Amino acid sequence: MMKKKTLKNQPKFLEVFSPTIMETTVPKRFIDIINAAGDDVLSSEQKSAKWDWSHKLVGKVSKEVQIPVDDADDRDLLFSVMKQGCLDYLNYIISKNRAYKWYKLAGKDGKPTLDNIHLTHSWIVSQYAGEYNPYHHHTGDFSAVIYLKIPPKMQEELDVEFTDHYPSNGLIEFMYGENSDMRSDTIKFKPEVGTMLMFPSYLKHFVYPFYSEGERRSMSFNAHFKL
Repeated sequence: MMKKKTLKNQPKFLEVFSPTIMETTVPKRFIDIINAAGDDVLSSEQKSAKWDWSHKLVGKVSKEVQIPVDDADDRDLLFSVMKQGCLDYLNYIISKNRAYKWYKLAGKDGKPTLDNIHLTHSWIVSQYAGEYNPYHHHTGDFSAVIYLKIPPKMQEELDVEFTDHYPSNGLIEFMYGENSDMRSDTIKFKPEVGTMLMFPSYLKHFVYPFYSEGERRSMSFNAHFKL
């Protein structure tokens, strides 16, 4: 019998070649503010035209619009949640020794704060049956999607989809690298109201069409860090 051998030290596992995706939940108040502002813009053709953002995007969807929020306290809450998400993400990749751009700016000992997070653009995607977002990436250092509305019948469709061997309807899919026996090159997420997914802006992703009645609404934003 072969004698069992043990390693002298505990093995160290390095995950250095894959981008990080952060999944978290935003406060209900955040969702309520954005949905109220979104309802106001999306229900008016004049306002939808004024705040149209689709010419900057690749989505094959009904409307993609920026959302004005007039109340200062509401804006502060929105900005605080988005910037805190970016800071949490940045601190995590720093803890994993993977924040290479940050190190170039601030050095290995630089501690980021909310003042280092700069929000650039945000917009709402209003998607209906048969519409989709083709593979694309964003600009900046961080990007995120926050789910605002999922129609009930789409939820039923998703429940059925997850019994399939390859569920996809209505899901977001991220792609990176190459597929092999020891890793996948894609990962999918099921949209849930209040969920925020944050990822590096270069990470390509795709939103599959769904076929139920009702609006699938999400908000996206880009940000970068600076000293």
